[in-house]
Amino acid sequence: MRALISLLFVTILVVTAWADADSLRQEAYIAAAAGETDVAAGKLKQILELEPDDGATHFQLASILMDNNGDLHAATQHFERAADLKFRVLAVAYRLSRIYARTGRENDALLQMDVLADGGFGQLNLIEGEADYDGIKDKPRFKAALEAVREARFPCEADDRHHSFDFWIGEWTVKQNGQFAGYSSIKPMLGHCTIFEQWESASGGLGKSFNYYDPAHDHWRQIWISDSGSMIEFTGEARDGGIFYTAETTTPADGSTTLHKFEFTQMDAGVVRQYWETSTDDGESWQPIWDGRYERKTE
Repeated sequence: MRALISLLFVTILVVTAWADADSLRQEAYIAAAAGETDVAAGKLKQILELEPDDGATHFQLASILMDNNGDLHAATQHFERAADLKFRVLAVAYRLSRIYARTGRENDALLQMDVLADGGFGQLNLIEGEADYDGIKDKPRFKAALEAVREARFPCEADDRHHSFDFWIGEWTVKQNGQFAGYSSIKPMLGHCTIFEQWESASGGLGKSFNYYDPAHDHWRQIWISDSGSMIEFTGEARDGGIFYTAETTTPADGSTTLHKFEFTQMDAGVVRQYWETSTDDGESWQPIWDGRYERKTE
């Protein structure tokens, strides 16, 4: 009986502590939202008296201290405790790297930068221009970590496979059979994850295409749409210094199938050839429908 009573008593204490902690969290949230950071910090400290292994509360308290000119030494201790508890490892490493750099602990700061680099931290905007890093930003180790963060933020930019079509980037005058055919503006977008084409023909027709490398299938794709309603999706590969696309389309009126070969090749300096052939007999014969010469615009 006494053992049962003791167990019930302990259970009541634990439940009461949980309830008190939840109430304190709500009070801390309300105080922080109202800008009463000292009150919020006090509530969070009370939670830690009840739940000393609460990584989230250690992180929240440390953040309040760091962001509101509080005790940096205490903030460091709470961030380090959150790290020990494996709470938001990269967020903690980012905060600690700034505090260590700000307080002259260069090696510790660089160690945390390594954690960010190795962990795939990609929030480049939180590092570039951050004054806390002024004392270490010229260190090779910092630069290497920053480059790793940049690669995590812009993976296509860092992957050579996404650059196979860079030869088409630029402003172009386009000719066919020696005659002016239109203008084309080709630009990389979305961190070099797509090559975007804007086309205007000599007669005023407009078209746009998105060209991108698909790493999941190890090939290139183009999606073309014009203002005349034509739409086509190509799949291809980068080889021999060019991009070689193919496609298959169906004519809605009669259900007939057309095969396409669409090639982009580099010619002499400043020239790209765009050559398009089609077949309506399942590849037995091919007919050219476009042979465009892209010449770079000059100033």
